Amino acid sequence: MTAARTPPANRFQPTDPQFDAKRMPSQIDKTLAQIRSELLTRFSEADWASYNHLVGWLRDIDVVSYALKVGDAAPDFLLPDADGRLHSSDQLRRGGPLVLSFFRGDWCPFCTAELCALQAAKEEFESVGATLAVVTPETGQFPRQLKRSLGLDLKVLSDVDYGVALSYGILFRVPDEIKAHYSGLGFDFGARHGSPVWMLPIPATYIIDTEGRIRSASVEPDFTMRAEPAQILASLRRAASTS
Repeated sequence: MTAARTPPANRFQPTDPQFDAKRMPSQIDKTLAQIRSELLTRFSEADWASYNHLVGWLRDIDVVSYALKVGDAAPDFLLPDADGRLHSSDQLRRGGPLVLSFFRGDWCPFCTAELCALQAAKEEFESVGATLAVVTPETGQFPRQLKRSLGLDLKVLSDVDYGVALSYGILFRVPDEIKAHYSGLGFDFGARHGSPVWMLPIPATYIIDTEGRIRSASVEPDFTMRAEPAQILASLRRAASTS
């Protein structure tokens, strides 16, 4: 899904991504909701105004209604990981359910918090036979840098042409005003994504069974809110009990 509507200019100001990315590994004893609350305390008045505006716009266009839902067939894909190795969706779900989580990039502190939480829960997912993979629009050296900086042992897949996020219905075009703002902060999504068109996924976590059917979907236009690993694990166990 490509959202063409553009909101009016806003003053969205992301938190310092480098500072937060380095802090995240030491916070794995906290829930994502607790970390979110801490990160939100760093928002300035302008941050709040812009955050509310952007999330309000995504809710207003009902972006979630375009996303794939429980019971839908999961689209097949073939994507490179951080080291250039290709992974197919069929291969990833061959031995058990696939946990597929979409995130925006390493510049987003809410994303790095989520990735560290998923890393901490990875063995629990594997204990119930699941495979975990995370998907980002970032390409080239950025996924490698992300894994190295956070000490991640995750399958970080690059959605090199936005195709997978688009097929899941969770993609939107970055509004021109926000693009200009991020450019001013030094973020070049064109270089990060390898595309002149700036697009982002809304955060989403899917559980896909071995037949390629979506068994659980967590899709949230509010980029500060993510599925807790405990919730994902509970969904995996429910899916296993009904298989």
